[in-house]
Amino acid sequence: MVTPSEFGAWSVSEPNGDVTVFLRGELDLSTAARAKDALLGAVSRGGGRLTIDVSQLSFIDATGVRGLMSARLAAEAAGQPMHVTGAHGVVAIVLELLNFPVPDRPLVPDQGSGPNLEA
Repeated sequence: MVTPSEFGAWSVSEPNGDVTVFLRGELDLSTAARAKDALLGAVSRGGGRLTIDVSQLSFIDATGVRGLMSARLAAEAAGQPMHVTGAHGVVAIVLELLNFPVPDRPLVPDQGSGPNLEA
C-alpha cells in the first residue's frame, strides 16, 4: 500500500493545451496541499481539457475533494472543461457521496472490493 509520504501528483501537458493530472496514494489532510498545488498549476498551464486521473488513488477524504472542487472552479473560470477519470472503490464512493461528478465509475464494484450489488 502507498503511504502518505509516497503520495504523488504529476501532470502531462499535450501540445493542444490539454493537461492530465495523475494522483497516486492517499489524498487527505496531509497531502491535500500538494494535490491542490498540482491541480491549480495544471489549470494555469493549460487552456484545453483538464483530466484528473484518480485511478491510482487508494483513499480520499473531504479535504482532498475540496482540492478537486477548487481545481474544478478554477478550470470553469478559465473556460476549461474538467473531467475526473479512473475513480474506483472508496474513492468513487466518497466522490459520489459529496456530489462530485464521476462519469466513468462502473455501476458494479470490482470483485473483492465490497458487497456484490447484483442480485
